[in-house]
Amino acid sequence: MKIRIRRAEFLKRLKIVEKTISENKIKPIISCAYIETRDSNLFFCGTNLETTITTEMQCDEVLESGKIVFQHQLVEEYLKELKDEIVTFSEIDGNLVIESSDSSSEFSLMNVEDFPKILVDEDFSKREEEFKINSIELAEILEKVKYAAAPSGDNPSINCIRVESEGNKLKFVTTDTYRLVYLEKEVERVNEAIDVSIPLNTVEALTKLLRSIDSTEIAFYFINRQIFFKMEDVLVISRIIDMAFPNYKGILGNNSYNKKLTINAEVFIKILKRIIIFVRNNNETKYGATFYIDGNIMQVNGVNEVAKINEELEVDYIGENIKIALNTKFLSDFVQNLNKNKDITLEFIASNNSVKIREEDVEDYLYILMPLALKD
Repeated sequence: MKIRIRRAEFLKRLKIVEKTISENKIKPIISCAYIETRDSNLFFCGTNLETTITTEMQCDEVLESGKIVFQHQLVEEYLKELKDEIVTFSEIDGNLVIESSDSSSEFSLMNVEDFPKILVDEDFSKREEEFKINSIELAEILEKVKYAAAPSGDNPSINCIRVESEGNKLKFVTTDTYRLVYLEKEVERVNEAIDVSIPLNTVEALTKLLRSIDSTEIAFYFINRQIFFKMEDVLVISRIIDMAFPNYKGILGNNSYNKKLTINAEVFIKILKRIIIFVRNNNETKYGATFYIDGNIMQVNGVNEVAKINEELEVDYIGENIKIALNTKFLSDFVQNLNKNKDITLEFIASNNSVKIREEDVEDYLYILMPLALKD
């Protein structure tokens, strides 16, 4: 390989694919970036085997075609320090040589044949997407739901975001069995019924990518048990999780809530922030606090080994008195995504039953939270 490229554009493309590259001591080759010449373009690929990101840029000149795999961190750092806009990449004796007008460097390469055979040459012009969505909208949706997915891959069935369709409505659901987030989004059209679980690792990589690029349209494809997020010059590919997702519809359909608290979102967030200071390091029940509602007075108590806090304020409440223990971090995770100028509602059944939380009069974004065990 020998090419002349624009340094800034190369760095931009490298930044895109590295969103899915992470250190892997067992298989070091996937800790690297892959590039190859394709006619007058340079193709980039990064993967962790579960999620793959590809992109392309145009070369200033292709003197010799080829493909290489390299450790991207040092190359990236070095290129940032060069002043020339055009630099030359050459493969010489198994090494990558980068030359500018006043500098030359040499980097070891990995065996390109060891790189996973996952490069995709799907002709999307011959396929119709399942749906399209704006990148900023999708990033906001993912941010609003991904925190409730199980963080560990020990149980893949909940280490994911569930995406389903109903007409032109998309449903995004996450749960770690202690809480559940449900969000609906209407799109212009959905061409085929969607019923997939997207791994959390893919969601994290995709969110980072969408936050780093300009607003663009994304087309969603589901081909051969893989998911494709297609942008103008970027493609994100992911496997799906085949395990059954929990039956969330039964949880959402619970009509037993008979107590209702209404409070301003900003006021509630401030209370939670103060309480969390005291309960975040509680060895017995981390982030746990007790909420007691008696008439129009709510008391919130939090303790740790060396301090305690008691909050009390007037609220709008309908129903019998209730005492319930809740995870304040889990509460904050959801409430901070709501409009702080609006009121929110918390609906209860009993101290040992779930709580339903949402912005008042909003049905397309809600949260179900399981209580903690009450302490005497």
